[in-house]
Amino acid sequence: MSRTILRICITTKDIMSIEECSSRTASQKMSDMRAFFKKTDKGRKITFTDYAKYTGIPLEELEPFRLPPNHKAA
Repeated sequence: MSRTILRICITTKDIMSIEECSSRTASQKMSDMRAFFKKTDKGRKITFTDYAKYTGIPLEELEPFRLPPNHKAA
């Protein structure tokens, strides 16, 4: 039995897929979240948990977007 490793950090491409928005809108949402969570330093990342808290979407519903890009469904 193999375990699936889920990604931790969210990207603007993930936001585009989840919310079906443009890259500009996704980038703006990412900037808003950085300010909200006070992660304005260059090395600080926004996690899927942060995104779930910010949007109110349950983390379990974001799991399909957390799979690695080369993951194949069983």
